[in-house]
Amino acid sequence: MKRLLIYLGWILLAASLGAVDLTKVWGPRASFQVTFRVIDEEGRPVEGAKLGCGWGRMGFKEPDAGQANLLTGQIGEAVVTGRSVFNEYAFHAEKPGYYETRAPRPDLPLFKERANGRWQPWNPTVPVVLKRIRNPVPMYVRRVSASLPVLNKTVGYDLEIGDWVEPQGKGHTADMVFVGILEQRASQDFDWELQVSFSNPADGLQRFSPGSQTSGSKLRSPYEAPADGYVPSLTLTQSRRPNVRDQTTFKPEGGYFFRVRTELDAQGNVVKAWYGKIYGDFFDMAYYLNPDGTRNVEFDPKRNLFHPQNDRDSAFWNLGP
Repeated sequence: MKRLLIYLGWILLAASLGAVDLTKVWGPRASFQVTFRVIDEEGRPVEGAKLGCGWGRMGFKEPDAGQANLLTGQIGEAVVTGRSVFNEYAFHAEKPGYYETRAPRPDLPLFKERANGRWQPWNPTVPVVLKRIRNPVPMYVRRVSASLPVLNKTVGYDLEIGDWVEPQGKGHTADMVFVGILEQRASQDFDWELQVSFSNPADGLQRFSPGSQTSGSKLRSPYEAPADGYVPSLTLTQSRRPNVRDQTTFKPEGGYFFRVRTELDAQGNVVKAWYGKIYGDFFDMAYYLNPDGTRNVEFDPKRNLFHPQNDRDSAFWNLGP
């Protein structure tokens, strides 16, 4: 709904300015040129990729808004030219065998100024990384947007079942263990602490920074979870006071790698484990659990092991790799 209102707002603005000289509002029109260089994750040029670029603002027409669709050449480059009063552009790139990459407004660096009828910088080179589709595998994947069923008590979550462990849910194995402590003085005055740990002493998690949902590769994580570096526990906090910005260690745009059901040999080496990743933070997140014993976290969206009956269910809708 919010996006629709924004879109309608641009349409109404464009209509109201239909008889207005836009150059008097946003300044003179200027030409621009951008070179997109499409490469793979190892820096090699990708020839024959489809590169789409749009510029201007929604609801406006040429010359102040437009689009171009090109194929990259032998060295992976495509050159886009145009003319507009606006200094904004967006792009997406795709090719069979690769994950799509897109960068919509306002994530791109904008042109900074006009000089001699040109937007500056003139002809910047914008790198675009297309990650190869390597080995996507079936995984247990679902969204979790929930509150702890109890406070001040230990409660476990079964990642394979996708529920709290008994008696709070239908789960059997406490892959992750949580304790929530809330000190609430008023609706906008509280201290919240979430303790995250594991029932298996060799398990753990570690943070990483996934790509944005609206900018970058459709595959937002590395292909594999790390072999080591996992910590056995983590404490997250949030404090809220009236008319004061929240103080928190939660990172909604962050993520985690995790290792559960770990088995060690006599020397303490990992001989078996289930690895996975989390986009988001507890408990507004999507988790990915690979049960095949490898560190592969490249998910095949067509093979969710939860077998959802309805992919429009909020727990399973539009879950990417």
